Amino acid sequence: MPSPWSALEAVRGLVNFRADWRLLAGDQFDALSLLCLQPSSLKPESYPCPAQCGCWHRIIPRHDGTGAVAACRCEPPACPDFPLTIEDITPLEVNRAKLGRALCKALLLNSKTAEFGLPFTTQIGSWSANAVPAILTILPDHEAFRRVVPDLVATLNQPFILLAPTANHLDARSLAHLSRVRAAFFPLETTVTLTPAGTLLPVKPPGELFAQFTPQPKEIDQTVAQRAFALVQQLESDPALPPPTPLAVFRLYCIEALSAAQAARKCHCSKATIFNRLALIRQKTGIDPANLRTLSPHIASMENEISDPRARHIHRASLIDSEDADRPDD
Repeated sequence: MPSPWSALEAVRGLVNFRADWRLLAGDQFDALSLLCLQPSSLKPESYPCPAQCGCWHRIIPRHDGTGAVAACRCEPPACPDFPLTIEDITPLEVNRAKLGRALCKALLLNSKTAEFGLPFTTQIGSWSANAVPAILTILPDHEAFRRVVPDLVATLNQPFILLAPTANHLDARSLAHLSRVRAAFFPLETTVTLTPAGTLLPVKPPGELFAQFTPQPKEIDQTVAQRAFALVQQLESDPALPPPTPLAVFRLYCIEALSAAQAARKCHCSKATIFNRLALIRQKTGIDPANLRTLSPHIASMENEISDPRARHIHRASLIDSEDADRPDD
């Protein structure tokens, strides 16, 4: 079945004619084009025969620059010549830097690039305060993938995130190499969704997706997170605040690690409203909401533990009382 992700692995060199890209990507060709395809500077001299006879027609440019004619090269000529537009004969290539930036935005990665001297393999970003490298590789066959993975493992010698369009080239041998350094593989076809507008959305919250690479909170941070959560819950009782509530924004931004734009879409409001709620959270807790993201696994677990209304009331009260007890007397 045609797919934008299998299309990326089907094109050697990541350059192909528009018609071939459209055939490989199917209904999502336009979205893929918006995401990462761009006109190539290559000037092809031949074009595949639409009759699929196996020959390549010679491209003869028109003198007026409006296109070309594809002339049959069969001996004797067996296929009719046909016209080509400038669009037809201009190959499209994958802009890997643009694709990398889109992945960083969708997966909340810190943008950071590095090359390793490996074919079509680049670091696009990093995750968490530990700067775990996120690597994107787009390879056309199983053997190329099997050569690149051990080279990456040997070069990095640390945990890393490996992204590829599909899992078609992944096998037990490559998995064994990755496991040696506690690296993990994420196929784009099940990690992100390509929208018709050519943007990417994560299938799961990045904080959940990359939980194994997120530093675990220390006990002191655990207490800070608990108190921050309790203080945000206090804002729920403010009748002057229209939806979305600060707690709803807290869950989306701090626990699920969505961006402000993604949270706004979820809440059916403007980004300005999300920023307003985040400002309230910062004012109430004294902590930048972005800093609470590193504690999201613990906060989510804590929220589940106090899901019972009576337990939630008791827990919140105990946290607030504890905080007041820590303050010096006036």
